[in-house]
Formats: sequence, C-alpha cells, structure tokens
Amino acid sequence: MSRFLKIVTLVVVVYFALLQNSWACSVCFGDPNSPMTHGAKAGVAVLLGIVGAVLGGIVAVTIYWMRRAKLLRVQAALRGESIMF
Repeated sequence: MSRFLKIVTLVVVVYFALLQNSWACSVCFGDPNSPMTHGAKAGVAVLLGIVGAVLGGIVAVTIYWMRRAKLLRVQAALRGESIMF
C-alpha cells in the first residue's frame, strides 16, 4: 500500500471515529454508569481481542509458510534440484 493511501485511510478512520453523529444516543446507549453498559463494553473488548488473536495467528502462519517455502527453495537450489512451488 502506498504511503499516500495509508495516510488517507488513517485520516478517514480518525474523522469518522471523532464524529459526534456516529456515537450512540443516550436512549440507545443507556446510562453510561450502569453495570449493563460496563458489561457490554467489556464484552465488545473481549470479542475484539479474540478476533484480533485469531487474525494475528493467521498472519503468523502465513509468514511462517512464506519463510519455510523460501528456505526449501534455497535448499533445493543448493542441491541442484528443481521444485514446483
């Protein structure tokens, strides 16, 4: 991704995150100090953590496979073999 595209994406995300209209109204959100609201916030945080961990694991396995494939290619080249990946 180009640097310009990264900056534009960051600006758009920050803009929408700071919009007052994107926040829940007091009727939908409820009392910000109630135990129900704190529980809902904690639940969202836990679910985001789980999704982040799963996606991080997928990225880690992909990087491992890429490094492993490169290593196998180098080893095959040193032996004078030809591999098909």
